[in-house]
Amino acid sequence: MSKSTSWSGTPSIKGSTEAIRMCLLTFSLIGIQFTWGIEMTYGTPYLLQLGLTKSKTSLVWIAGPLSGLIMQPVVGAYADRSTSKYGRRRPYMIVGAAITGAGLLFLGWTTEIVGIFLSEGQTKKDVTLMLAVLCIYALDFSVNAVQACARSLIVDTLPISQQQTGSAWASRLTAAGHLLGYFIGSFDLAAIFPNWLGGDTQFKKMTVISASALWITVGLTSWAVTERIRLSGDEDEMSVTDVLKSLLRRTLNLPPRIQAICWVQFWNWVGWFPFLFYSSTFVGEIYYRYEHPPPEPGSKDDHDALGNIGRLGSMALVIFSLITFCSSVLLPYLIQSPVSSSEKFTPRPPPAFTQSIQTLVVKLSSLQPDLTTAWMLSNLFFAFITIFAPWLRSLHAATALVALCGIPWAISCWAPFGLLGVEINKMSSAGAHSSINGSVAPGYTAVRGSIEDDYEHRTELEMEESGVGGNSLPHYQQHRRIVSDGVLRIHHPDDDSDAHSSTGELAGIYLGVLNVYTTLPQFVGTFISWVVFSILEPSKADQAPGGDGADIDDPDHHRWLNLTKDAPNAIAVCMFVGALCSIVGAEAARRLRKMESS
Repeated sequence: MSKSTSWSGTPSIKGSTEAIRMCLLTFSLIGIQFTWGIEMTYGTPYLLQLGLTKSKTSLVWIAGPLSGLIMQPVVGAYADRSTSKYGRRRPYMIVGAAITGAGLLFLGWTTEIVGIFLSEGQTKKDVTLMLAVLCIYALDFSVNAVQACARSLIVDTLPISQQQTGSAWASRLTAAGHLLGYFIGSFDLAAIFPNWLGGDTQFKKMTVISASALWITVGLTSWAVTERIRLSGDEDEMSVTDVLKSLLRRTLNLPPRIQAICWVQFWNWVGWFPFLFYSSTFVGEIYYRYEHPPPEPGSKDDHDALGNIGRLGSMALVIFSLITFCSSVLLPYLIQSPVSSSEKFTPRPPPAFTQSIQTLVVKLSSLQPDLTTAWMLSNLFFAFITIFAPWLRSLHAATALVALCGIPWAISCWAPFGLLGVEINKMSSAGAHSSINGSVAPGYTAVRGSIEDDYEHRTELEMEESGVGGNSLPHYQQHRRIVSDGVLRIHHPDDDSDAHSSTGELAGIYLGVLNVYTTLPQFVGTFISWVVFSILEPSKADQAPGGDGADIDDPDHHRWLNLTKDAPNAIAVCMFVGALCSIVGAEAARRLRKMESS
């Protein structure tokens, strides 16, 4: 007896051109990345300002990998089996965005919220800190749910022929979200706008802007996209536990090349973790250590240090995001695509070129690295940049370090998904995954402006199933049929353990495995940061009156920033360790390349 899944309707996106439709489909990623940018820029200095030590702050950031490891597969499993009339992904996106926005606003006003119930004192400080940590956890878990559904919505809506285009647009709008967030954060918003408009500090105003951006972008994508509806009464009753067991089984029994890709990703992310979470604080601390002008004699250097660090970090990250965006546009033209590499295709210059120019173009084309080699080189380049972090002594040098990392980051965001997609396609049967013209996969339809074309599309599918023109697809027919009422039924035989692969779920499983290898190194990075901060951050004796550190009359930021010029910079040491791990990642990429060439 076969298992069947029933679907109704046709996925569609509003818009008159493909560019507009792709933009609307991926528009929610702007708000999501805006949120991540606010957390990475202001999260660490904000917790330090509230009184948390650097070592304990590093433990708070375990929320990121923990939420990614738990929320993405769990929410994905529930969304996969949702029978909501509004679709499988959008309801979860909207609820998750509402929780994320509330978490941002609570985070910005933790002191005021606690002040309603408690008077000044140590108890109020402790409760404020606890509420801030809880807000960060709620924010991380909910935004991971939004991100998982936003990515799945792209896969659900687009056919195979447009998946690569959708991923490219997702990368562009992700970079645009980071760029927009860091650009806005580089301005002194507290001075530009009055207190009644978003609060009296830079951080409060940024949380208001971020929450608004998330709600608007997710709302626009949810309005523009119409999902195919999964009907109730299906025989496939896979539970969330089954999904997690399947994920674990796949993780422990990966094909060799996919396993190699995952190990490169593992070491790559161990290297990137300290940069992504502490780069803005790194830039600000370099400035305050070596370049911040001393206060006038007799005056106290009391100002919004958190806002200053946020602006300085945002300016560095603006340049970083701009370089990332430009690199993501230009690098694909300089790196061989997997298809052209496998087909050994040599591009021919236009006949109008002279013979010498034609020869030069062909020779340069032959020197193009493949994607694996580019990933290896990007790991080495990132290691070369960040290994010098402990020796930087100026704001300009720190900003340049952060900015240059945009080049390897563009490849790190692209290479693992591109290489994994190639391996999944190699494992798939062309007959089971493509239609007669190779453009439509079971369960997916081409992007169109409305669902009025559903009848025409169903007719084409029925012709495919009947084998019109001598193109009979028996395996394809085993997994699919269309009934006259517009309901799509996808059949999976009981004895086919990988039957879900015919609907793209095999790709989802392996992407879930890749996510495991992306989140686990963040636990490793958190542990490394905790050890380094515990050893190198200022001791309580140094912070006491009469010590070498802050005096009791010093301003507040002297108590949570390590401003001793001769002391090691703990964040820079973490980045140095990350550089060493990136070298290991480069070696893993070299081994992957050797496997591909053998």
